[in-house]
Amino acid sequence: MTVKIEDVAERAGVSVTTVSRVMNNRGAISEKTREKVMEAIHELDYHPSQIARNLFKQKSHIIGVIVPDVSHNFYGSEVKHIERNLCEAGYRLLLCNTKQQKTLEQDYIDMLQCNKVDGIIIASHTQESEAYQQLHLPLVSIDRNLGADIPVVSSNHYQGGILAAEELLRCQCKTVVQVVCDTSIPKPSDERHIAFKTRLGEAGIRCEEINIPLNTFDFDDYIKVSNTLFDTYPKVDGVFCADNIACAVLKTAVQREYAVPKQMKIVGYDGNDIAKMVTPTLTTIRQQTEIIAKTAVDILLRRVEGSEVTGTYKIPVQFVQGETTAV
Repeated sequence: MTVKIEDVAERAGVSVTTVSRVMNNRGAISEKTREKVMEAIHELDYHPSQIARNLFKQKSHIIGVIVPDVSHNFYGSEVKHIERNLCEAGYRLLLCNTKQQKTLEQDYIDMLQCNKVDGIIIASHTQESEAYQQLHLPLVSIDRNLGADIPVVSSNHYQGGILAAEELLRCQCKTVVQVVCDTSIPKPSDERHIAFKTRLGEAGIRCEEINIPLNTFDFDDYIKVSNTLFDTYPKVDGVFCADNIACAVLKTAVQREYAVPKQMKIVGYDGNDIAKMVTPTLTTIRQQTEIIAKTAVDILLRRVEGSEVTGTYKIPVQFVQGETTAV
């Protein structure tokens, strides 16, 4: 038989309101009354319904997090740090993987609303921004522009593009290619490609581009991109792309007998652990996912508490010297 709060009140000889006050540590309760209630709870093995308590407080202490694919090392790191920061603040995470499907992302949006989450952190790029603008929930976006009223946290991608360009210029690269994700959906990360190309142009170096669809995470697809790169630009001596793609480029270079770094240089972007696992180690621009996550959580919880926080928050990136640009 399920024990109810009324059973506890009857056993302790107090009102239901008194039991509720004891459990929530609210109001003036004598120590004797508190002991009677706690003894009744123990004797009856009473476990209050968390759902009921949440309804009473009008708060679930659950935050929804939407990402394209948590198995991707960048998003995995991001989610890990988000969850840690939420736990420290007394919240729990409800994780949604969209698998790059617009309909699935909408399903998750609907589900999060039905489950009365206190807010949502969005790190996905599949659904149109209007789907989020219509939500009556505190929101924070990571690396996606969703509207003037929705705060955005991202890396300083412009800084990242400049750092990558400067490194390949230092290495005196002349035939440079960067791999660019679909830019049809405007997002802060596009700035790194613009900055990279602009800085090379200022130095008189032409930057070629290989384009790939947004949310492409399969390593086999990265190998196809790498083969296209070498087939199209056989004299390439400098490449800039995300870390995982850079690993595919490095593998293809070895297969095609391109010497790295002697014959060609590679600069990655993200700063994942994979950059340290390959040989030669990858020179990369590191996104500080731990700071991005903390900033996103802090802003969202302020919005949950009623603060009108908006704007764009750019986290500095870090240059990490590896062996793929050693000279």
